[in-house]
Amino acid sequence: MGAIVVVDSLWGDAGKGKFSAYLCQKHNVSLCVRAGTSTNAGHSIYLRDGSSIILRQIPMGLLSKTTLLRVGSGVAVDPEIFLAETQRWQVRDRIKVDFRCPIITKEDKELEKLHPVMIKIDSTMSGGGSARAKFVMRAAKQAKDIPQLHPYLADVAEEVNSYAAKGTIVIQGSQGTWMSLALSTDYPYVTSDNCTTASFIDDVGLSWKLIDKVVMLVKCLPTRVGEGPLPYEMSWEEITSKGLQEYGVNTGRRRRKAFSIDFDKLKYAAMLNGPTEIALTFCDHYDPDIKDQTQPSKITARLRSLIEKIEETVGAPVTLLDTGKWFDSIIDLSQN
Repeated sequence: MGAIVVVDSLWGDAGKGKFSAYLCQKHNVSLCVRAGTSTNAGHSIYLRDGSSIILRQIPMGLLSKTTLLRVGSGVAVDPEIFLAETQRWQVRDRIKVDFRCPIITKEDKELEKLHPVMIKIDSTMSGGGSARAKFVMRAAKQAKDIPQLHPYLADVAEEVNSYAAKGTIVIQGSQGTWMSLALSTDYPYVTSDNCTTASFIDDVGLSWKLIDKVVMLVKCLPTRVGEGPLPYEMSWEEITSKGLQEYGVNTGRRRRKAFSIDFDKLKYAAMLNGPTEIALTFCDHYDPDIKDQTQPSKITARLRSLIEKIEETVGAPVTLLDTGKWFDSIIDLSQN
């Protein structure tokens, strides 16, 4: 009972959408709430039948038909994207946004496209940074000011605390700890807010007393989209020669890729986020022999060695392994 917070330890793109959806199904979650900055982060799930779910605004809990969906008050909302996703996935009766959410306008997106710093850092130009800046200056509109959003308004902070007090909810974070505005050493190559456990519960208005678990994702071979430092970075030629190409869900841009985790940065991320358990992701990129496996007995010696090093660094157990592209390519060690 309580909230499960899903947070990324490094630069994002580690599978927060996949594991948020998995945890919603596993724990029969009553409510899944989206935290994070805005629509600048895309989340995706790929199913065995060839279909996929790609979302930028609403949470991945939609895969569980009985899970209610919410967007926290700290998340900037793009009404066009929100309404399009709501219609596309037929979740009108399940989705609500907090009436206090700041609104992203077309002007916000155009302003970012012209801003020298946003160009320099290779921003997604989604308008979230501009909208949040206006929000701080008390000049932004809120969800309650947009007529098209009126059927979807709620006090999400009240709901998440109520649901977490009597059941299990999932808070789906976005991006990664080292993209945090006020905590990363990579400034200005960061996003427009922090991307940590504390920031996500603040985004949705949850009392810290109602946190049950913090599932921190660690990507075996970290990636980064856009500009900014990436320790142990591989060349694109090396990435393609190994068949490890990845592309951003939101923009389709190439994901830069490292050949190793920076364990000092991982340790710092663990200090900030307080994980109770770890989901180790893209394991098949680290060791192809684990691809699409679902049983603990199939864990390779190479991967087990990495698991031990991560557990020693972080001080929390690895309980989940992502072994491939498909939604069901997961080894759940907590079930054994």
